[in-house]
Amino acid sequence: MKFHEFSELISRLSDPVILIEGRRTIPPEAVAVARQVSARMAECFPRLKFRSGNASGSDEAFAAGVLAVAPERLQIIAPYAGHRKKQRHPQAHYDSPESLSTDALAIIQAMTIAATPANKGLMKWYQRGGKLGSQAACLIRDTMKVAGITGQLSPPVAALFFVDPADPDAGGTGHTIRVCRNAGVPVILQDHWASWLQNRYHPQN
Repeated sequence: MKFHEFSELISRLSDPVILIEGRRTIPPEAVAVARQVSARMAECFPRLKFRSGNASGSDEAFAAGVLAVAPERLQIIAPYAGHRKKQRHPQAHYDSPESLSTDALAIIQAMTIAATPANKGLMKWYQRGGKLGSQAACLIRDTMKVAGITGQLSPPVAALFFVDPADPDAGGTGHTIRVCRNAGVPVILQDHWASWLQNRYHPQN
């Protein structure tokens, strides 16, 4: 997606949300670019809200740009309610799968399995503790970022990811990308969004 296409998409919506996230390990220069891109978008699109996953690396870099401009427009979906509490910003919005109703959780678990069938067995470990329980919570969190919560968190209209160019479908980031594609959410990788800094941004009224 080119920047003008993204701009047109965001500008015609009254309350748009995008995902900003990716790998936990990224080079320093990528951290800087992710922060710049998210900060510039927050400046130029005053109605735009940003959703991420409370992880280190890409999530943290993107979130830092939003926090510098409009922290109240940052939505963080954590795998559980107390996740990384020391890193929390008082004006950002935080949520987790623990706030889902039983019916909503079942829908998100089904979406999780549809995106990554190999992890079907993990779903039974959710809220049972241990390493497998933690992995299940992270996968459900990743799906929840895309699905949202009816009446509370709108689904995103686009998703920006920083991926491993050699294996973009790996890990939790790859899972979230597959959930996005299944849901019809446009996926934009760093080879596109990083170039947006070369475009001229125009504030939206």
